[in-house]
Amino acid sequence: MKNTLLNAVDIHKSFGTLKVLKGIDITVYESEIVAIMGKSGSGKSTLLQILGTLDNSDKGTVEIDKVEITTLKSQEIARFRNDKIGFIFQFHHLLNEFTALENVLIPAYIGQTNSKLTNDKAKELLDYLGLSERLDHKPGQLSGGEQQRVAVARALINDPLLVFADEPSGNLDQESSDELHNLFIKLKHDLNQSFVIVTHNQELGSLSDRTLYMQDGNFI
Repeated sequence: MKNTLLNAVDIHKSFGTLKVLKGIDITVYESEIVAIMGKSGSGKSTLLQILGTLDNSDKGTVEIDKVEITTLKSQEIARFRNDKIGFIFQFHHLLNEFTALENVLIPAYIGQTNSKLTNDKAKELLDYLGLSERLDHKPGQLSGGEQQRVAVARALINDPLLVFADEPSGNLDQESSDELHNLFIKLKHDLNQSFVIVTHNQELGSLSDRTLYMQDGNFI
């Protein structure tokens, strides 16, 4: 029986009178890729933000690694997020003035981990992702696919329990998208990494262990 990494129960969220989430339940296990699909406006990204501790629900509980997030204070949530969670977005959000290596190291610096160890680890991650020749390149010197792989390395630098990805291949060409999708599978098998991925990409959905479909604020 695989360990439960995330368990969310009865998640509700409204913006004014608009009910976006209407009682979502979701469980995610170790070494699992879960895709969340549905039309724009169905609530996918809002759910991902709540599960990733970037937003609060109006009702319900989110438990990650047996810690109920809603019981934590804001500083505790920020620390928990940096230690336990990685993020990959449609737009890589790399800092243009920093090199690939420096961008990967940012979450480790925030966590105040050993600089020598994390520097070596960042180099290993970038090598694993096929970017060993690009360590000193800044984002403007990298292709879109390379930039997104740097963002993947940044998401992994603190050994997160879970990586949340919001349309991670939405800004990539077909070849780079295929490479990214295959990378997620490789990370699952090589590192037992778990992912929750919001996507419109049918191929990525089909490669996942489970695909959950959202409509009008709930799973169908």
